[in-house]
This record gives sequence, structure tokens and C-alpha cells, in this order.
Amino acid sequence: MPPPPIHTTTTTTDNTTLHLYTHNAPSPTRPSLILLHYWGGSPTTWTPLLAAHPALRTAHAITYHARGWAPSTGPDPDDPSAYGTAAMSRDLAAVVRAAALDDPHHAPAGFVVVGHSMGAKVAQHYAATAGSGCQGLRGLVLVAPAPLGGLRFPPEVKEQQRRAYESAEGVREVLENVLTRGPGTLAEGVREGCVRDSLRGSGWAKAAWPGYAAEEDFGGLIGGIGVPVVVLRGDADFERDLVGELGVERGWVNRVVEGCGHLVPLEKPEVLGVEIVRFMEGLDWLDRCGRENF
Repeated sequence: MPPPPIHTTTTTTDNTTLHLYTHNAPSPTRPSLILLHYWGGSPTTWTPLLAAHPALRTAHAITYHARGWAPSTGPDPDDPSAYGTAAMSRDLAAVVRAAALDDPHHAPAGFVVVGHSMGAKVAQHYAATAGSGCQGLRGLVLVAPAPLGGLRFPPEVKEQQRRAYESAEGVREVLENVLTRGPGTLAEGVREGCVRDSLRGSGWAKAAWPGYAAEEDFGGLIGGIGVPVVVLRGDADFERDLVGELGVERGWVNRVVEGCGHLVPLEKPEVLGVEIVRFMEGLDWLDRCGRENF
């Protein structure tokens, strides 16, 4: 059984304190993983995934609470506009530095960012803008991703999102009837863990995603993403028709996870684990054969 993760903190330039959890030590041959949770998620979103595949049980993996989702804080002084995509992308850069993943002596195999929903948009922004700061970045795994160019929900969906995390019952309703493929998809313990996670957010952190962060348009930056990307989305994801496939013209691989809604890491962790390991093995093949097509 792997040892428990090591809990540390790092403070960003705007005085946001992020709580990090580090699993295992860097490998000389396998990329490290940084996993970014969805709006309302937490590091525990990734617990089933990290236990689902032998290669992931021993992988060097870092999870963290996004800004404003306790115990991570917002900036000081706080600001309702401080919870957008660019701010969270800078947080990711701070995590990379704190974990020394940009140091080839510490993490010689580099790292892969796995982002879920909101976290996937942050991952794309980071890959597009970090420049030399992400020299160790090997690739992106985008899980049920929000697009870099912005996600424009119908008014009724936006209003539902604004109300969703006001109460435990509201979170359960969204989990059972929107985010998963249907009632009973999540085991009760997993569902109640999601409820606790979704109620952890500060008022401004909860409001930011439906209020403005989901719609922010950074589509013009997509050309800056120069690493391999795989996109995974459930066939019953409520955003599937709205978002469609991403990055096809750039060679991104889009795959459908059968029998799954939006919460792929919790609904199908075994399938996601296989896909992540396959992606990392493919990076080794690309390194041997060259990356002319990327």
C-alpha cells in the first residue's frame, strides 16, 4: 500500500495559499502528474483514479485545492475578480515551481497535467502561456474539458449553477441529475464526499465559474499549446453537445468514455486510469520517433 500523501502549502504572489498533496517520489523514467479538479471538486476527486491502476498507485502525483476552495485561500486582499482562468493558471505555475517539476534534475521525466472540467481549461491556459516556465511539460490529459475559447451556458443552466452549491441538498440534486449519468451512479460515500467538497468554496470562488470564468475567451492562445493532448469525455456528459470535440485541427485525440457523465474521475476511474497510462506510454514512443507532427 502506498504511503499517505505529503501535505504542504505554497503561497502565490497575490498571497493566495494553496494546499498541496504529493504522492510518491519523482521517477527517472515516468512523467509526474499534476491533477486539477473541477469547479466544486478537491484533491479527493482524484483518489479513486490514483488507486485504480498499478502504474498510478506508485506515480509521482500532485493534487491541490484550487484558490478559494478550503483549505486553500483566496488572495489577500480578496477580490471577486481574482478567481478567473488566468489567476488559476498562475497558481498552477506556482505549484510547478514549488514541486520543482521545472527542474530536470528533480523531475527528469517531466510532467503531465490532467485537468477536469474547469481544471482542464486552466491546464490549457497554462500550456499556452507559461513559455519557458513549462519546459518540463510533456502533455495534457483534458477530462470533460471546458474549452479555452469559453463555455456559454444557456441562461437556465447558468442560473442552476449559481444555486447549485448553496446547500447540501442542492449539491446532491446536481450530482444525481446533471453531473453524472443518473441517480445512483455514485456510491453514497463518494456522493457525500462530493457534497462536502462543493460546500467548501468561498462565496466568490463559487460565483466565479458560472459568473464569468467559464465564459472567458482565451481561444486565441490555443496555438501556444505545443504538446500532445488527449481529450476524454463521457457519452452522457451534459456538456458534450455544447462543447463538441476540441483541437481536432491541431491533432488532439478525442475519445468518448462510454456509460459516463461529466464526473469521469469518479464515475469511471479505471477507464480514465488506463487512458492516462496509455497516453504516458505514447509520450515515450513519440520521444523515440520524434515529434514532427506535434
